[in-house]
Amino acid sequence: MEKASNVPLSRALDAVRGALTQPDAVHFVMLLALLRHEAQRDDLMETSQAEHAWSGVLGRGLWMRDGRDVVSEVMRGLGEWQAHHRELRDLPPDLTDVRGADLEPLVHCVSTAQDLATLFEDCLEHVQRSAKGGDYYTPMDLAGLVSGLMEPRPGESVYDPACGSGGFLLKADEYARTRGGQPGDTALYGQDSNRAALETAAINLTVHGVPSSLHGPASSLTEGGFQDLTFDVVLANPPFNQTAWSQQGREIHPDWRYGVPPAGNGNFAWAQHVVSRMSPKGPGRGALLLPTAAASTTRSAELQIRANLIENDALSCVIELPAGLLPHVRNPVTLWLFNSSKKGGMPWGASDRSGHTLLIDASDTAVKVARGRRILPDDARSRITATFASWRGAQDEEPYEDVPSWCRSLSIEEIAAQDYDVLPSRRVGAPVVEAGHGDDKERVGDLTQELYGLFDMSHRLEAELRDLLEQW
Repeated sequence: MEKASNVPLSRALDAVRGALTQPDAVHFVMLLALLRHEAQRDDLMETSQAEHAWSGVLGRGLWMRDGRDVVSEVMRGLGEWQAHHRELRDLPPDLTDVRGADLEPLVHCVSTAQDLATLFEDCLEHVQRSAKGGDYYTPMDLAGLVSGLMEPRPGESVYDPACGSGGFLLKADEYARTRGGQPGDTALYGQDSNRAALETAAINLTVHGVPSSLHGPASSLTEGGFQDLTFDVVLANPPFNQTAWSQQGREIHPDWRYGVPPAGNGNFAWAQHVVSRMSPKGPGRGALLLPTAAASTTRSAELQIRANLIENDALSCVIELPAGLLPHVRNPVTLWLFNSSKKGGMPWGASDRSGHTLLIDASDTAVKVARGRRILPDDARSRITATFASWRGAQDEEPYEDVPSWCRSLSIEEIAAQDYDVLPSRRVGAPVVEAGHGDDKERVGDLTQELYGLFDMSHRLEAELRDLLEQW
């Protein structure tokens, strides 16, 4: 079986259709990938439980029994791995009514896979397409953008308080390795309230050969597993507009230095959690995905927290991203970047941006790759990261300049004058110039161009809305 040609995951899933639900089939493939990884570890000095189990699963005798026996064999082989992930026990799929022979296409897929990490990423793609409700994983193109903006370096610590499948942590480690890091150089920490997501992250990181420390299942907002630690980099894509996040005692929570978040919406609880976990040295930096409404809401508690974040110079940049990048989030989203210091110097850059915030409107940069699937292409990600790096005065970057309809650097005073509204699409347009005596014709020309720009935006939004409506 090992010498056969690679079997695509989609073909294997089609072969078991009717015998297993797709979620159970994908889950079983993930466990098999983990078992094969553990059985083939280079550091094994003697035959392990995982090797025995993997050989047993590949043997024909097991297929004469039922699916429950096959799963039991797999889980016995993962006993040592589970001993290091005690919170993830008792999570195998229930295959009681499945014949062992029905599982053979999935075993064949895993045994012939040339690269387990790639196979696991294919599994996540299938999970993504079949996910319902608010449970989804961050697409890797978006995780790559965030890592490129945060620039995690070898030897630094990275924390994701809503780690999902571990995508942010993997991309952070990958970025650090491109800067000379070795496996284990970057200390990775993650937590999630969802048990299945936490299991997925643990397997994902293991299969990629990336060591990490995970905690949960528990909410980072109310039961943080790393309360005594701060981190060089904090990355998060939490549930949006979370209504049931709070518990008694939130009024005295140490994270709420900028204001008590409303009990019915967790957006600014997450924002303050990210900032509170950033190291004051280095400087610490953070990235957080939030709905666009968070950038301009006038609700009292949220407005006050946003204002305090800006007045205390914690917010470095807000990037407005296109609609459709995140599954089940039809609207555009914003990416907020935080820094414990914006003073000139390494590793920030040569430009002292204290008292200023950069706004980038990238809401018109997505490309459609399939029905209901949009991505942020390489050139858009490169332009965003280059703009932020230029604004910081990073080495080898061009000097920063405001670009109408793309980016604008605003002072705290300018932002305060607009009720602390930091939604980029409202603020990065060409500035209105006061017309002097005799230049009315020029002013009319400027206003005409601005109106044409608004017409273009209207057509773009109409096209996006039609595209999104087609997905329903």
